[in-house]
This record gives sequence, structure tokens and C-alpha cells, in this order.
Amino acid sequence: MPHPLLGVLVAPLIATITGLGMAQTLALPPRPPGAPTGSELVPMITDLSWSERELVLCDQITSGNVPDFLRDLVAITVNRSGHVATFYVTPDYLALGTDDDYFLMPMTPILGQWLADFTGCCLPTRRIVNDVYAAATVKLAPQPIAPSPEMITVPVFDQHNTIVWGQRSAVLGTHPLGELVGGTKKDVVITPLLHDGAHDNRVAIYGWHQLDGTPIQNLYLGHVDWYADYSHGIRLVQSAMTVDGLPTTVQAVLANPNLAVLLSDEGVVTTPRYNVAPPPEGFPYIDSFPSTGRELSSWIDRFTTPEIIAMSPISPGGDGHVLRVRDPAGGIDTTRLGSATDSECSVVCDIYCELRPFSPSEGFERLGIFARDDGNGMFEGTNLAGTIRGSNYALTWDSLDGRVQCLRTIDGVPTDLLPMQVFRPTTGWREFRIDAFGDDLTFVFDGEVILQITDTTHPSGQCGIGYHDYFTNNANIIGTRADNFAATETPGPLPSTLSGLLQR
Repeated sequence: MPHPLLGVLVAPLIATITGLGMAQTLALPPRPPGAPTGSELVPMITDLSWSERELVLCDQITSGNVPDFLRDLVAITVNRSGHVATFYVTPDYLALGTDDDYFLMPMTPILGQWLADFTGCCLPTRRIVNDVYAAATVKLAPQPIAPSPEMITVPVFDQHNTIVWGQRSAVLGTHPLGELVGGTKKDVVITPLLHDGAHDNRVAIYGWHQLDGTPIQNLYLGHVDWYADYSHGIRLVQSAMTVDGLPTTVQAVLANPNLAVLLSDEGVVTTPRYNVAPPPEGFPYIDSFPSTGRELSSWIDRFTTPEIIAMSPISPGGDGHVLRVRDPAGGIDTTRLGSATDSECSVVCDIYCELRPFSPSEGFERLGIFARDDGNGMFEGTNLAGTIRGSNYALTWDSLDGRVQCLRTIDGVPTDLLPMQVFRPTTGWREFRIDAFGDDLTFVFDGEVILQITDTTHPSGQCGIGYHDYFTNNANIIGTRADNFAATETPGPLPSTLSGLLQR
């Protein structure tokens, strides 16, 4: 299933080409009420890996969490080789938050390209960066931070953001937000060198002009494409532009030997983009685990890769194949998806519950789903070393006695939120569901509401399928056999009553 942003690329571009009067606004949805401000976002992403961080940022920006001042693009007109071209750029580097509290966010070219595609834009060439600086009405002196291993971390990103805001706020009286700014970051740029065979999977950076107009950074392709440090910025250039008053696109101009000079000092640019894989899927997440493999590409596996296996009896509406989640070496294993900022979520999955009443001393296996995971994917426990701890909500079933639990796990310590123990000691396919909307949680087992509760412990996070074996002999491991997984941002219909609650 393609990411929602891929389906809206064509419309903004058509609109900008057919009516340049509409072309001067960045194609983003309105900022959602309650979206985090810049300072609120920082702690949310500080401890994430770069890839997890960029998924969060992609979700935030494509949902509209961008300051108002960045939405009105600035026109830049150049006259070269007998032609006059006008193109449109964001007034500053991409940021998240509000006009009063925004965070200029360094990004890899991977995320930069995703966002350019989403907004009907492209990334700048070296010549465009020079033109932007020449046209800037707000020129700020570069403020480098001493190189260190921490320069690629969010705290240093935040440190530099504070420095730049100090410079920018000092001139707001004469140069309000929305004026074209230069001198605060290096640009992630496009160049023909990205496709010369010698610079695969690299990021090209250039710029950070000093007040005399000299760039600190010459064109450089020495970093891998997942690299971003505090000094990198993403400035978007709208694809739609005009040449001699006629509508065209940046891509068409760069590919034209007679016009490329308007935007490039490196000649023709036939591939004006980074070769990046499409962004991962977004809501709704739906996977029926067919025989050919998982339908979603964005699953994140904890320790081992789950396998598709044939299964009888067949799940409701299934094709006879399921996803089996387990680590044959024992312990916990999970597969998960989504974003650290996913707060509204209904997670549903069919799981085969096979009652296996070994003696208590022999152990059991725990099956289930989880929501609002902190990104560790540790279900309701910890790893053997105790260094990776689960934190989430989970709905689980135990193979020993059919016990059903509505778990809140904090740092690897699970607590059953049910006031009394609940058991469903039969074998068969069962539908597991967790609805998490705001502070309200509903746990539904096979169509029956087991628990409705208000809890504020875990406000957001990823969702997925979990497994934990408690056997003394790993040969007893079967795993969580799951089918018909779905996660949506809207709740499904609930049973009308709390029938049978705590009674069976």
C-alpha cells in the first residue's frame, strides 16, 4: 500500500503549472490543533534513531505541523543567457512548530526528497542556493559549533536552533518572519555528481554564505545519504516556475541544454533528485499476510524476521497463511510499525490461541498485540541483559490456562489493569483489539469489551504483534500466529454492552 503522500504529488504540481497565481503557497494541510511546538518536539525525538526520527518528522510535516511563515513562498527572478526566469522558494529552511516556537530541523536528503515530492517541490542546485542568498533580505552571519561526535544529535540541533533564533529574533522589528533568510545553514542540494556512478548513496551539501557572500562549504559529497548534522538545512524550491513569462517546471528547465544555465552552473541536470526508496506506509495499516509475504514494507522486526507459514484451521476470511512471530532461541520477539507520535489508534488482529496446559513448571507462551509502544518493541518484558525494556499497552493471552490480560508495561514491568483475573481457556481463532484515543483505552477480546479505562501513562507510540515464551524448554515454542492485522486512526464499532465482563 503506498504512503498517503505519494497519492497527492500530481495535484499540487498541476495546480501550480496551470495557475501560477496559486503557486506561491507551500502545498501542506493546515497545522493540526494540538500539534507539538518546536520546543515540545525536541524531547519527543531526542532518543530516536535517525531513521525513526525522520519517520516522525515526515508524519509531522505532511500532516501540517509547519509554521505559517514558511508557507508563503518567495519569488526570485534571474536574467541569464537572454532569458528571464522566476522561481519560488521557502523563505527559510524547513522547520516544525509555530511562528512563536519553531525548530529549524536538519534532515537527511532521504527525508528532504520525500517532502519535496509531497509538496510539489525539488531541492535546490548550487546556483539556486547562490541566487537565494543574493536575494535574501535577511543575511545572518554563520554561527558554527565546534565539530564533535554530538553534532549529529538532536541536542546539538537544538543548541544551534537556539543560536539562530537569537540572531533572527534580534531583527524581527525590521525584518518580520516570512522574509527571505540566508546565512544560517548549509543546503542539501542536487547535482549531476549524485548520478555519476561514483557518488551513490551520498548527500550533496553546499553554501552557508558568510556576510561577504563567500560560502563556507563548497560542494561536498563526502557523507553518506543518512548523514545530517546541525548545520544542514532543507530549503524547498517549487517545481512550477516561469521562463520568459511562460509556465514550466524546474525539472524541465534543468533538462533543457538551452535553459539549464538559468538554474545550474553545472550544466544539464537530467535527474534532479535523490534516488531514494518511497516513504513507508501510513495509516491505515492493513496486512493480511498472504502466501507471498507481508504486504506492508514498514514492519520493524525486533530480533528475528517473522515468517509466513501455512495454517489450519484458516483464520476468519483468511487464505490459509499467517504470520508467525517468535524467536526460536527463546524470550521476546515482536514486529511493529507506525510512528512514535501516533496517539490515536485502533489496533485489531486475529491470533490463533492454542490451549496447551503443560504443568506450570514447564511454562507457557504469551501471545498478543500492543499499542503506544516506546519504540523498543519489547512487548511486556525486557531482554536477558535487562537493558531493553518494554513500555506500552498490550492485550495478551496465555497458552497455559487461557488467561487474558490488559497490560500496561513500564520499563519492562507489566501490570494487569483488570481488577480481577479473566480466563478464556479454549482453543481457536480470537480477535484482539485495542482502541487508544486520547486518555481512553478499550480492550476488546473476541468481540467482548474486557476493559474500558482512562490512563495517561503512554500518550503515543507504535503498534504491533508480540510474543513471549516462558518455557523451560525452547522446543515447546510455537509463536504468535497472526492474521488480518489492521491499525486505523478511527475506532471501530464497539459491542453495545460489557457482556460477560470478568465472569468467565
